[in-house]
Amino acid sequence: MSRPLRRSFLYTPADDRSMMEKSATLPSDAVIFDLEDAIPAAAVPEARARIASVTKETAFDSTEVCVRINGYQSKSWIQDLQALAGAAIDTVILPMIESERQLETMVAVAEQLSESPPEAIPTIETPSGLFALSSIAARAKSLPSVTGLSYGFGDYVNAIGATGRPSQVRWFLRHHIVGAAAVGNLSPVDTVYQDHTDLEGLREAAERAREIGYIGQKVIHPSQLDVINDVFTPTPEEVEKARRFVETFADSPKDAITVDGVFLDTAIVDQYKTLLARHEEVRS
Repeated sequence: MSRPLRRSFLYTPADDRSMMEKSATLPSDAVIFDLEDAIPAAAVPEARARIASVTKETAFDSTEVCVRINGYQSKSWIQDLQALAGAAIDTVILPMIESERQLETMVAVAEQLSESPPEAIPTIETPSGLFALSSIAARAKSLPSVTGLSYGFGDYVNAIGATGRPSQVRWFLRHHIVGAAAVGNLSPVDTVYQDHTDLEGLREAAERAREIGYIGQKVIHPSQLDVINDVFTPTPEEVEKARRFVETFADSPKDAITVDGVFLDTAIVDQYKTLLARHEEVRS
């Protein structure tokens, strides 16, 4: 299954048609029309119909169209998928996943409802989900439509009884999620940075996420998009260096060499190949 460019995911409430239509004009790689936290429960039925009409009537071109449906525990997730079966959406965001059974059940329903089922990105938001992460990731690897993995910081913090935005909890989650994504061959997507006025803090958080393997991040405001797209795009200097290292290593008869003072072996060169692959994704 193809992997779209996933540097930035813009949350957009599905009860505001003008915001939904505007999202198609913004520089986000993906938009997430939200049926869960961003709108009141009473507005969900109308929002489902609005998603179907907006996605059919608005040109999103290369933008990945996602919908965050309600969680398995709510029971309304089935109605979400039924209502969206004919909509022009690419991906469903599955919140509050706590077991491999929940994941496979939601994916199976989505596949039964459509001849061209959407991709799926499960989200870990509770301690139960976190402690089941290894089995969730292993099951995801055998489900072709599951292509990404993310987490919810606010809900997890609430679940453990913490307050504020404890950085240690965020790092704890980040490392577990990115590792599990590797197990499941999934694209790891970092969660939102909540203060959309703090672009310096956003950049720092995104740079740390990219450093440990994340390929993109969710955002809650259009003002965050340029920063996120920039951070998750390899710079010309990085590309030039990676290309030089990969080519020099390929031309060498040795299994380990030093170039410009940098030690290179197969494992390290593979990291530079990953950077070049991401560069090509951005160019395409």
